[in-house]
Amino acid sequence: MTTQSCPQCARTHQVSTLREGAEVPCACGAHFVVRASRADLSAESGLEGTLVASPAVVLPGYTMERVLGRGGMGEVWLARQMSLGRKVAVKVLPPRLAKDPEFVRRFDKEATALATLSHPNIVQIIDRGVAGEHYYFVMEFVEGRSLREVMHELSPSEALRVALQVARALEGAHDKDIIHRDLKPENVLLNGRGHVKVADFGLAGIRRADVTGPQLTATSVAMGTLNYMAPEQRRDAKSVDGRADLFSLGVVLYEMLTREVPVGRFRLPSERVPGLDPRVDDVVERLLENEPSARFPSAHAACEALEALVTSVSSSSSPGAGALHGPAERRVERGRWSSGWRSLRTVLAGVGAVALVLGLIRATSDGPVFIPLPWGGTLMIGSTIRVNPPARSWPANTNGDLFVGAVVDELSDGRARVGVDFITGEENINAHAGTWSLQDGHLHVLQGGNDASGGQLIPRAYLAHRYFSSDDFSAEAVMSAKPLGRGYPREDPDAQHYAELSFRVTGMQVSIYAIPTAGMRLSWRYTTTDGRAVAGNSSQDVADLVQDETPMPAGPFRVKLTLKKMKNGVEAEAFINGSSEPFARKFLEGFQGRSAKVAMGCRNLECTFDDLVVRGLQARKGGDPSLAETRQE
Repeated sequence: MTTQSCPQCARTHQVSTLREGAEVPCACGAHFVVRASRADLSAESGLEGTLVASPAVVLPGYTMERVLGRGGMGEVWLARQMSLGRKVAVKVLPPRLAKDPEFVRRFDKEATALATLSHPNIVQIIDRGVAGEHYYFVMEFVEGRSLREVMHELSPSEALRVALQVARALEGAHDKDIIHRDLKPENVLLNGRGHVKVADFGLAGIRRADVTGPQLTATSVAMGTLNYMAPEQRRDAKSVDGRADLFSLGVVLYEMLTREVPVGRFRLPSERVPGLDPRVDDVVERLLENEPSARFPSAHAACEALEALVTSVSSSSSPGAGALHGPAERRVERGRWSSGWRSLRTVLAGVGAVALVLGLIRATSDGPVFIPLPWGGTLMIGSTIRVNPPARSWPANTNGDLFVGAVVDELSDGRARVGVDFITGEENINAHAGTWSLQDGHLHVLQGGNDASGGQLIPRAYLAHRYFSSDDFSAEAVMSAKPLGRGYPREDPDAQHYAELSFRVTGMQVSIYAIPTAGMRLSWRYTTTDGRAVAGNSSQDVADLVQDETPMPAGPFRVKLTLKKMKNGVEAEAFINGSSEPFARKFLEGFQGRSAKVAMGCRNLECTFDDLVVRGLQARKGGDPSLAETRQE
């Protein structure tokens, strides 16, 4: 086996050079263990990816250790430069793409762009070359995490500092006539000290002095990531200038501050974040202007505006405080508190030391202990032992029925509309793994751990008595997901995290997954009439640049799954937040005539579901479309 898929986000990783049992970190934040044979790493959730055979990469002068990630323009490896004994990142163009001159030109263009740049906030290129059928270039290795992984941990003041460093990187690139064109949280890296490095110039446009616009190939039109793309870039990517990058910076800054991507008529950051100074709104609004002429004229101007905000940020570091004060106010506060601080600091240091020792001794002592005090005298500590509270147990599994309200409109042609209200009623919901309950008009669930009470782990709830046909089906709901919180047992390295809306029965499913840190996914798994297993998810289309990446929104969001019969199959589409364009679609050959239930899932998270509406052709269990059978599966 040469590759293995991440169980959380289904990214495929090269593992041919790793020993069995080695731990592999994925860009989505998950870790998994290399296994000797192909195991169903996530059959339960339907997120399994295809293991694709690929030869090991051998480059002169480098020891290739493991794959850090994969994208549309190749693999990025962690390697060791043998001449200097240092860790480096090596980007390799796969042989199948090396046969396409267009991809080779784009790959070379990224290396050329990085070689032109020398900036403390931009990943530096070290080397480039061709080894056999592999085109590659070598970059500095940034040991840290991507902004996507840490952005929900940032306070407003930290978000502004990150945005300033990104703006400085853009300023350095624009000064060299290089436009990034794909700025997003995944392409912003932070090391352990919070220093920012902008990476992935694979879609960069290089402006030449002898022409009037960027030298971009026809394949670059409308490329990039839709949620972060400037309006003019969506229309004509060949003609954009640096102000398109500033729009992307505005989206990233807004998301860092509010945990959501600005879509349509969005609320200003200060309306979303208590205590945030409205001056932040002015900068964000200007970055997000639809017309390039209304934005900052340059990255330098954006840097100046962000520097003014950063230098006036309060010294408070509590997440969500984020209040901005002027320099004069800060000087008054410093003057007020500096008086008498030196003498107080000495006392506090002594008290802190005693408190620390006291805590340690209370946890271990069998009898009284005498401790000398820093200001004289002695303190006797008795034999009282402090016992740490036990770890929280995983949420209990409901494995029972909930009864909720529903409005059902049935038509004579077998179609129906079912609107579910999550209040007490007569519609039956089968709830399985996790603690499922009705709270404040929504379905609430806490799910964690692997305990299936002797049976199969099913972290979801089904509409119990309703089957729908895959030929004509739609389901939509508002859902949210957040971490379980502290105190639970340590998770298995392969632990999955997702919220789900699904058309499924045992052995068959089409699902929308919301995966924190990895984004939104459309997933499918079924067996054709001739016995062929079909399984996959939309992350591969993202990697191949066939579709755009869609991050998971932070707050409650609406998802919609539709299935429509086509010739020889079914077209599946996934939508988010009322968009008329799906974030993912897939033609499912041979999937027509299937019947399944509607399911809501939650795995290792706290999830909520609301406003569930199902429309479509009713069906019998496992049979052709017909009037629904109201019997238990």
